[in-house]
Amino acid sequence: MRVEDQVLAELTSLCEAVAGVEGAVVATSDGLLVAHVLAENEQSQVAALISTVAAVARQAVLLTGRGELMEAAVRGENGYLSVYAVGDSAVLAVLGRPDLNLAMLQLRTRPVVGRLSLLASGFTRFVTGPALQDAPG
Repeated sequence: MRVEDQVLAELTSLCEAVAGVEGAVVATSDGLLVAHVLAENEQSQVAALISTVAAVARQAVLLTGRGELMEAAVRGENGYLSVYAVGDSAVLAVLGRPDLNLAMLQLRTRPVVGRLSLLASGFTRFVTGPALQDAPG
């Protein structure tokens, strides 16, 4: 099974396990889409955005002496965006409705992040540098 399929299975399971979750996405730290369960047509833009949110949150916790980023939640009038660091190489974001139980999401997401961390080294289709030049275009 491809690593993207394994990630998709994790995202689907998470979305089904927590009431109020509308979608989820995993991206590399540099914003490349790995897998998603999103209704929007803008998955690549969401992937880039969540990597930026994670980078800013990572810097904020470091500068304030809070250690390494684990998670960050943002609440808007239409719901939540929760971002979880998947090691240094990827990020998971979960989109939720306003009625989302954030504590339940955190409880259910932590083991998912652990399993995604084990898969992160397999995000090899997101190669940068010389390998892209060799790829057929």
